[in-house]
This record gives sequence, structure tokens and C-alpha cells, in this order.
Amino acid sequence: MSGPSFANLLQGRAPKEAVERLAAFGDLLERWAQRHNLVSASDRQEMVDRHILESLAPIEHLNEKGRLVDIGSGAGLPGVPLLCVMDQWSGLLVEPRQKRWAFLNLVVRELGLRARVVRARYEGVEEAGFDLLTVRAVGGHEAILEWAVDHVAPSGAVAIWGTVDDVRRLSGLSGWSMLSSPLLGLERGRLIFFKVCST
Repeated sequence: MSGPSFANLLQGRAPKEAVERLAAFGDLLERWAQRHNLVSASDRQEMVDRHILESLAPIEHLNEKGRLVDIGSGAGLPGVPLLCVMDQWSGLLVEPRQKRWAFLNLVVRELGLRARVVRARYEGVEEAGFDLLTVRAVGGHEAILEWAVDHVAPSGAVAIWGTVDDVRRLSGLSGWSMLSSPLLGLERGRLIFFKVCST
């Protein structure tokens, strides 16, 4: 998984260092994926498109600096790709499973990310004031949004990688405004972006 392929796919939207970090992450992910059942992908291109680049979907909504918490981080998706590209951000990767926690620690160390990995369920995280909470391939969205009220900064947001059914189910939740956009290549996939209502 080489830098140039990422450079072409990102079309110059990320600095060279970010592209190199994404490529290095892809290499680590590919090496660990089958051994530890991290992600499912039939080939490198699917891993890039379906997992790594899809993780960058919320970038247009983000400020230059901030703090991210990635719930159920697993293979580091979407938290790691976002931190690779948004180098002024710091992150907390929350993952309860031992092997995935170990993988995430390796990734943070190898890529030099400004991130910590905690082996816990999100309910056990006491830190607050996050600018972005991310959730991908984790259920229980309503409970996570309830937790987010006390842990996301007043100007912060929650990004959920979901489906059209999730959009339907989560629309109109009290205290939140919601914006939904399609995820490229997925007919029913949606990035669901929540912000705390100011009124």
C-alpha cells in the first residue's frame, strides 16, 4: 500500500506527511487484519476505499485544531485516519478488547500520533470537552448520544457512520440537530453528523 495511491485518491487535499501516515497505517492494518480479524476487505483497494478513505468523511465539518474521542475504535477506524490527516488534533481511542487495544497502541507509536489508547468501554471514560466523538461499526447509538451530552464540548459534534435506517431512527432526537450525507460507494451508507442544539 504505497503513498502515491493515497496521494491520487486524496487529490492533493492532504499534505505529504499525512499521505505517508495513511499509507503506513494501511500497511499495519493489512499485516494485522487477517491474523486478528480487524477488518474485512477482499483486497488493498477495498481496504483503502471502504475503510481508510471513508473514515475521512467528516473532515469538511472540522476545525483546524481539536480533541477527538473514537468510541469502540477497533482497528482504529475512523479515529486513526482522521488523526493522520488532522495533525493539529489529539485523540483518545477507546477500545475494550485486548488484541485491538494492543494494535492501536502499536499504531499510535509507529505513526507518532498525538493520541492515547484506553482499554475500556466508553461508559468508563470520565474525560470530557471533546470536539468530536466518532462512532463506526458500533451499535447503541441512542445510548452513546446520551453519554455524549456530558462529554462533548458545547460547540462539539458527534459523527456516526450509519445507514438510512439509522437516519430515520435517530432523526428528531431531543437536544440534537442532525445532518446526514451519503457515504461514497455505499448505497445505504450515511455519515450522520450531530451537533448540540443551541436553543
